Amino acid sequence: MSEARFSRSSKNTRRRSVAASTLATTVMVLLTLPFPGQAVAQGGAEHGVYVRLIEGASGSVADVSGQTREALTAAGFEVVGERDLGVDSDACGFGARVLVVHDEEYTRAILAGGEWAAFALPLRVSIHEDEAGVHVAMANPRSLNRTIVSETEVVSVSDEIVSRIAEAVSGIPSKGSVTAEFGQMRSEGLIGKTMGIMAGGPFESQVEEIASIDADEVGGVAGAMERLSEIEAGSGQWRWRVEAVYAAMLVEGELGVVGVSGDRMEADAFQIVGEGLDEARRDMACPGLDHAAAFPVELVVRLEDDEVKIYLVDEMFRMKMYFEDAGKMKFAANMRMPGAIESEIRDKVDEILY
Repeated sequence: MSEARFSRSSKNTRRRSVAASTLATTVMVLLTLPFPGQAVAQGGAEHGVYVRLIEGASGSVADVSGQTREALTAAGFEVVGERDLGVDSDACGFGARVLVVHDEEYTRAILAGGEWAAFALPLRVSIHEDEAGVHVAMANPRSLNRTIVSETEVVSVSDEIVSRIAEAVSGIPSKGSVTAEFGQMRSEGLIGKTMGIMAGGPFESQVEEIASIDADEVGGVAGAMERLSEIEAGSGQWRWRVEAVYAAMLVEGELGVVGVSGDRMEADAFQIVGEGLDEARRDMACPGLDHAAAFPVELVVRLEDDEVKIYLVDEMFRMKMYFEDAGKMKFAANMRMPGAIESEIRDKVDEILY
């Protein structure tokens, strides 16, 4: 790694430290003020961050995951990754798994929506268990595309892909198929800042370049993705155990996404969000597992002139995208977590690329 790149990394670390210190001084104020998104904004149709597809499926998480994978494949989707997610085993014996799903037609439609649309791809379908049985859900394109891509331009595309996935899995033996939305309910895509400083604004303002390397040196986008796919959880200093989950080429030789996640960050996120806005889940041992489709985290890999560049979304903002229903007190109490996760991702990308 060049001296200039080390210098940039050091500056980023100092900026994150200063930002964390600044945010720390606002905790007590945050606890007394409204949290953006807790009340539904006025204007557009209201959508949740997630969609329930199947409730009370027959069998274990592993059984239902296999049935879901087969159903999606039969419907023409490609499952490009699969992961058992981290769970607080001291709290419950339940499990969760996520399937990362690619569809060429949907991908083309979304990529036409803007420079950073790749962060909306691929799709994530989750299988989780609780006291009521095993359930299938997904991250909701109807809500997320309004934040990432466009408030209005991909509405029909988003609705169609939800309908296709719901139809694909509808035959899984269960108590019933549903298309009920849950999580943070939003009537617009824009996620505002808390206190005017914490993680908010237009999506493009939240995208951060975390690495740049000569295309010939790394073997282009494909070579960079291959290296990133070797990121391992590790031990010792690696608190969140971030590792590669999948790699999906979106535009051959030009654009791809690598998904990373870690069992400790997953378990903590599920524990923190708890029942979210769903009071009916309050007495469950691990109610936050219904947010399993929040992971993995996307690294977008792009060819720009003769450089391959890696991009990441500010992790506090991403946490608000998927876990804003945790509420203001939990965000204030855990506001150092996203920065720590982002630092580990950046460090592991540096280590594997240079």
